Amino acid sequence: MRAALRAALLVALLLGAAARRGKGGGRRRTRQINHLYDTDESQHWSDRKWEEVEKATAAEAVEREHRAKRGLPPLPLWPTHSTVCGGRACRPGEGNIKHDTESGPTGRRYKMWGQPYEHREQYVQSRSRRAPHAPNPDTVYAGLAAAARAVARDNLVVMTSGDFDYRELVVNWVLHVRKTGRTNALVYAMDGELHAELTRRGMASYDGSALVGAWNSTCLQRHVQAVRMERHIAAAALVAAGLDVLYTDATAVFVRDAVPYFMGQPAEVQVMLQRDDWPQDPVRSMGTSVNAGFIYLRSREGSRSDVVRLVQDAVDRGLIEFYLRWNNIPDQYGWAYVLSGSGVRPATSEYANETTTGTIKRWKCGQADKCLGVGFLPYDRFPRHLQPGARWVGGLDAKADVYHLTYNCAQEQAPCSVPDVRPFRGNRQRLNRYDETDFEDMRATLKGLGLWLADG
Repeated sequence: MRAALRAALLVALLLGAAARRGKGGGRRRTRQINHLYDTDESQHWSDRKWEEVEKATAAEAVEREHRAKRGLPPLPLWPTHSTVCGGRACRPGEGNIKHDTESGPTGRRYKMWGQPYEHREQYVQSRSRRAPHAPNPDTVYAGLAAAARAVARDNLVVMTSGDFDYRELVVNWVLHVRKTGRTNALVYAMDGELHAELTRRGMASYDGSALVGAWNSTCLQRHVQAVRMERHIAAAALVAAGLDVLYTDATAVFVRDAVPYFMGQPAEVQVMLQRDDWPQDPVRSMGTSVNAGFIYLRSREGSRSDVVRLVQDAVDRGLIEFYLRWNNIPDQYGWAYVLSGSGVRPATSEYANETTTGTIKRWKCGQADKCLGVGFLPYDRFPRHLQPGARWVGGLDAKADVYHLTYNCAQEQAPCSVPDVRPFRGNRQRLNRYDETDFEDMRATLKGLGLWLADG
């Protein structure tokens, strides 16, 4: 099936961009009809959109010609991935296509715009910008809902997700949740290999690989984009099933029991998120952005359907966000822009140490008591970035409930690092999956902080 699609796509790429039917005073072109591009999306493109896509498609053709003249083979049309390397299980990230690197001021860094496979701009842009399924706990997500109910305690599920590359981080995450005394951890496995590994270890898991595969019909053609979006639809399905959900990245390591904090929040707060510094437009309007990898969702009579709807709106916004052509975090764009576009104005900052609340003025909810309430988590308990001059060891670790730190710098300065956080080795704007270095850096950082429990 993939071979046939590859052949058809290659023919379409060589034919060049399809012309469009003019609108108003727009130009008309003779079109090469091709089912790969004639989708609901491409049929409604404006002249400006067609020009943008055709320019990118032409650039791809030029690059193919340049590679051929240099005697280089064509780039693959799809990024490669394997879980088996040389007859054994691949180390985390080992079986993934590698990105080009270049020299930086202090070592090697990833090339920001370098890519090891063809982007296929017109094909990607012509895919659907709608989620492939709804968060229905009685049909699509019935199995996940059953798995969640089996582990839930006090109506709460603590959930993460990952694939086989993430297995060590996922195991470490589960062990830390257990160390805090909680037994309600659930892993949403994005491939069957991770599900099998967790089942072998006696860790609660649900195999969502078929649902991840459904995202192939959308514009989120890269794995990292698709799995980031799928986890939110899955979490919304659990809310629809009547469960509260604390969803986190597998790199968010619980060092204290955070559940009492969430259970103690006022009833009018139905959604809570970790603070972040990106994207910048929401920071300017709200004082902080939000992190899509640390979210608490409440399921209550009277507001449950609105919480589910909010998650869907965040996913929908991420799917249409301009930057998704190259950005790796469409879910974070979706959440940040939906909140900032809903009148949330808490007048706070990323480093505020209090729980800041706001009102989500959406869907003409009118009175404040009928609108959803959102909470921004206190920085000192749920930090995402180090303040200038701060450290985890001997600083934030005294009070924080979770270790979930990250760091970056300008691409020109990469690689760069600060104490207690994994180094930043440059942007990869068309990243499909992480490689060995990413996982080795994370493992080494957590080991150095005494937060690695996954050996053995």
